[in-house]
Amino acid sequence: MNRASLRTGLRRHAGFLAAAWLVAAPATAAVEGRAPGLARAVDAAWQRAVEARHAEGETVRAAIGQRIARSFAADEPALTYARTDGQWYGGSRAAAGSETEVALSWPLWMPGQRGAASRAASADVGWADANLAQARLEVAGKVREAAWAIAMATAEVGLAQTRVDFLKKLADDVDRRVGAGDLVRADALAARADALEAETGLADAQRELQARQAEWRVLTGLEQMPDAGEIENESHIDVDKLVAAAGTPPAVLAAEQAVQRAEGQLTAVRRSLGAPPELSIGTKREVAGPGQPGERSLVVELSVPLGVTARRSQLRAQAQTELDAAQAELALARSRHVAELDAAKRAIALAERQLDAERQRMQMLGERSQLLQRAFATGKIDLAELLRTLSASAEADHSLAHRQAEHGLAHARLLQAIGMLP
Repeated sequence: MNRASLRTGLRRHAGFLAAAWLVAAPATAAVEGRAPGLARAVDAAWQRAVEARHAEGETVRAAIGQRIARSFAADEPALTYARTDGQWYGGSRAAAGSETEVALSWPLWMPGQRGAASRAASADVGWADANLAQARLEVAGKVREAAWAIAMATAEVGLAQTRVDFLKKLADDVDRRVGAGDLVRADALAARADALEAETGLADAQRELQARQAEWRVLTGLEQMPDAGEIENESHIDVDKLVAAAGTPPAVLAAEQAVQRAEGQLTAVRRSLGAPPELSIGTKREVAGPGQPGERSLVVELSVPLGVTARRSQLRAQAQTELDAAQAELALARSRHVAELDAAKRAIALAERQLDAERQRMQMLGERSQLLQRAFATGKIDLAELLRTLSASAEADHSLAHRQAEHGLAHARLLQAIGMLP
């Protein structure tokens, strides 16, 4: 597709869509301040998004896990205190003896285990960061879709209002001609009926716009509606250059990081014997009885798990399963990205052809409508034929507005597919 002609066509219709937006935009937007740009709207939606809280929580958890993996001990150290009174030696004074022991225990890393845990923790941090970026892009996609839904509904309101104004004027003209004896009363009734039908259509379009605006407020928490000019500007971006320069999209990057994370976890499990070895260093004081001198001794104890339990096998099987699932998800993410990118490019090309065809159709019907209006004014055609022509012309306007919004939405979805934030 010729991108130069694409950008030229977009510039031709950008003014129409922005004007239609401004016609139906609520007056409160001008009072409360400038319409929010997409970047600001994404920030606002991110603050309200449930997935944002999950993603941010994962980054905090991963960062804490990385600090733990870099620590001296494999787990939290523990302080133990033990005192025993009673018979240890036998004899008449044995019951008065006592033993007191205080020790500090450190869970230890096995050789190579700390490095494996650190690498696994770093991979976990990378996965959390990539998952955060992907979650933010998904929120941006919702904002873009909501903005274009408002654009389409706003264009509908503008077109419906234009049709109402025209049909009311036509009804007034018919009334005058009925009074002059040029037309019959039935023509006046038909014209008024069409004007009332147009008002009903306007009310439906306004209700749809209000619904889309309510969804925007729920999504972003903003009272101001999106900036029509900015979402139009996204349609003017040279997507070919963006696609050529784009790196790995967040969805694929998150899947790649998930594989690295699963590999790190599997390596860490293989290096582990289950519970970590534990080193205890303490002191013990023994007193045989009242008045007897106490004996102090240093106690050093090392406990090493054998690592032959079924639990270790279970952990390894679980880690291997997670790795297999992550690898399958990565392959699926790459295939999905290729398909989405190809579909987005095809959608833009199709939308461009439809937009050009609809623009030509609207121009021809507009010219025909003007000719028939002049013919009606001179009495050469009846009102029914004129109304049919006007209805076809209004339908063409309606269809063009939809094609323009669909074309812009196709661009927005391509930007989503390559991972570009507003």
